[in-house]
Amino acid sequence: MNKEEIKAFTLRVTEANSCDLIVILYDIVLCDINSAKKAHEKNDLKEFTDRIHHATRFMNELISSLNYEGGLAKDLLSLYSYCNKSLSSAVAGSNPEALDIVTDVITKLRTSFKALADADQSGPLMKNAQSVYAGLTYGKGCLNETYVDAKDYNRGFRA
Repeated sequence: MNKEEIKAFTLRVTEANSCDLIVILYDIVLCDINSAKKAHEKNDLKEFTDRIHHATRFMNELISSLNYEGGLAKDLLSLYSYCNKSLSSAVAGSNPEALDIVTDVITKLRTSFKALADADQSGPLMKNAQSVYAGLTYGKGCLNETYVDAKDYNRGFRA
């Protein structure tokens, strides 16, 4: 992941509700898998391994965020575990084809959770985040983003 992608994910997290956060985690996993495939094409095995390990960390985050009171959690746990095993086999065998299985599963889950996120009317989980307005000012060859905090500049933090 490059700096621009990290910035974009950070912005999305500040504006996300609970369902959106799951979609963001799926997007990060898919981004890491795509980066791993590109690294494998360039014969960069260290980057290939690093990207898969990063994706595995986010798969583990998905596992730890499961709510086991509902019946869906057990099914999701088995899918996430299967994805983790596929990621591990991709690293062990330096096999990017194992990543295609994970991409298929995560893409289907992402589609479902995106529909849930679109229907979710709850507000963002982060209450004291800065608002970002894009397009208010233009720089030479780029679009500038402006951060505006209309409430208070300390956002609840005091030292």
